[in-house]
Amino acid sequence: MGTPQGVWRRSMDRNQSIQVGKNILNLDTWPSWNSSAQRILSSSTGILSEGQRFDLHRIERQRLVEELWLVKSIRKGKNPDFVEIEFEWLGQQREGKTIGNSLQTLQLTVTVLCEDEGGVEIAAWWQIPWWGRPLRARINAQAKSFATQWLDDLSSKGTTHFDDSESFSFVDEKSEHSKTVGDDEE
Repeated sequence: MGTPQGVWRRSMDRNQSIQVGKNILNLDTWPSWNSSAQRILSSSTGILSEGQRFDLHRIERQRLVEELWLVKSIRKGKNPDFVEIEFEWLGQQREGKTIGNSLQTLQLTVTVLCEDEGGVEIAAWWQIPWWGRPLRARINAQAKSFATQWLDDLSSKGTTHFDDSESFSFVDEKSEHSKTVGDDEE
């Protein structure tokens, strides 16, 4: 993979780092701490797994924007206590149409050191297509903004404990909650 184009760090105490590690591993908590994840779409919920694909959904200018991500690898250790997750950006869509293709590839590695004097580190690698070279400064800023936004969100909101979200369920058609006005069954 080579040397990353950017590395950003934030120091935290042990308890905050442990909570950040739990929150980044649990996809159900992402809408609570990640500012670009008002909603999440994934084939599975709960704890992230290698090879899992998920989409972060948000509304921007009254349009649905989706960031598509893949979990490439997850590493955990006990001495030192850490969590490391490697994410690959699969692109971005607005209302189902591909946007942001001036960023050819983006890979973020989030490392959480859950020790005294620990914290969060995000390393980023990206590539720009040949035709995007004249816009290099803007494209680099876009790639950096993904990493710094995740770091800011994790260090501010990700240190909080969140309860697991409730599973989605349909209302039973014969239950009291399914009645509409005028349904006077006797």
